[in-house]
Amino acid sequence: MRKLNTFIAPAMFAVMALGAASPSMAQGYPGRDYPGQHDRGQYDRHNDRHNDRGRVNQVRAQIDQLQMAVNRNDDRDRISEREARGLRNEVRNLRFQFRDFSRDGLSNWEYRKLEDRIDNIRTRLHGERRDRNDHRM
Repeated sequence: MRKLNTFIAPAMFAVMALGAASPSMAQGYPGRDYPGQHDRGQYDRHNDRHNDRGRVNQVRAQIDQLQMAVNRNDDRDRISEREARGLRNEVRNLRFQFRDFSRDGLSNWEYRKLEDRIDNIRTRLHGERRDRNDHRM
């Protein structure tokens, strides 16, 4: 029995020690991207991705408001059909880009890009309303 204890106990301790050390030694090899690992020093634009639904819902609401504003101005004949068609196409393309970006949350870069596009379309709608070109179809 004594031989058994002197042989089995150290073997069990060795197995347990290897088992505890394995997760800390489990690292990828260079050149592969793993979460939190940046071997090459490159900026990963997806590293700063936020999964908060607040920003996603905020951008979605702004796009919906923009779509309603285009429709409202077209219905009230404040912009021409041609101008409304162009604005609707821009809002539709913005919505497609938003769907692509927001699949796993919005990074800071994606959020800023969407906000810039929303502002540009708002500015264009404002300009189309005030252009006074009298080309209402």
